Amino acid sequence: MGKRLLLLWLVSEIIFLASLFAFGHEEVSTIAVISYSIQWLLFLLCAMIFRHEPIRKNKFIFLNFSVFFSVSILFHIYNFLGDRFARMYFNQYVSFGVYFFLLAFALVYLSIDALFRDFKVLYKYVLAVTIVGGCFLYYYHGYFENPKYLYSTNDAKTFKAIDEARNAYLKQNGTEPTVDVLAQTADLKLWKDGIPIGTLYPHERVRVVTEFYPYLFGSNYIVLLWRPLYLNTIYMCVLSIGFILLFFGYQYMKDPPQGAYIDKIMFLFLVFCTMEIMHAWSFIKSVEWQTFYELVNIGYAVSLFLLLLIGVFFALRLRFIRSVRGEFYEQEISVSPANVTRWRDALDDLLVAHFFNRKAIVGRLFVRQKT
Repeated sequence: MGKRLLLLWLVSEIIFLASLFAFGHEEVSTIAVISYSIQWLLFLLCAMIFRHEPIRKNKFIFLNFSVFFSVSILFHIYNFLGDRFARMYFNQYVSFGVYFFLLAFALVYLSIDALFRDFKVLYKYVLAVTIVGGCFLYYYHGYFENPKYLYSTNDAKTFKAIDEARNAYLKQNGTEPTVDVLAQTADLKLWKDGIPIGTLYPHERVRVVTEFYPYLFGSNYIVLLWRPLYLNTIYMCVLSIGFILLFFGYQYMKDPPQGAYIDKIMFLFLVFCTMEIMHAWSFIKSVEWQTFYELVNIGYAVSLFLLLLIGVFFALRLRFIRSVRGEFYEQEISVSPANVTRWRDALDDLLVAHFFNRKAIVGRLFVRQKT
């Protein structure tokens, strides 16, 4: 089964790479392509787990993850988009929208499943959709009302006014204007929700021009343009982290038996979401496009490492549920969870052996009961 899965992944990647070289495409980042390829592999792993999962309610957990990782095929398609606005729409609706919505949904659903294990699947989905969908619409509704919402933000309008004043000065004088000159000539207004509500005092005009001045050169304006999208990324990841912490808090307080490797997967997603927040915040604080681009690639590299670790535990989960003892354990959790101890895997054994006193540890968290 593992060989067939890897073969399917390799064949699909060869087809993609061949099409990438055969047809015209924009410049692509190697690390980004590798990241998308790993996520495609994770999709195949999750789909395989969904197929072989012995417990019906657990199937939906990995169905959600498989849907999330299936977005990777869209990322591959992105490399063939040449139109500037097509790429912008793809980024705001897929890379920043669908991707982080599905990530939050998969993690929130898993947490709800742990907290309300006896709820019907439909109720869990309704609760997850309400929470994640409500948060998503609150932060992203502007992009659905106006596809060019990024160009109508307060920062975008302020930048446009300063840029127009700079271009007019360059045309007239042939030299770069100073901050003081732009503060005097730019038509600066106080904006709220894209609507002018007043004018700025002289000292405020200087402060605003000083803040926006670095974005006037080269492609630096793109960093400013995408800032709202990265802020939304932070908000969605905070939602995910909140529910992951709720998951572990419930595990700590109640110590219920959990499917093998689920807690490891959740922990890695906790790190993954935390790193996404750090990446997004560093992008927001960038001023130069080149620095921004380098940080994006660094973010891809870190995320790639975490995705590989997540893939390892997905693979371990798949191997476990396809074994006789794994299927028996999962069935027992479903039928009589109160009488089942927590499964202790090799990583748990390693931690216990090196960091704990075996004789002093009691409870289901680390002890494997004798049969």
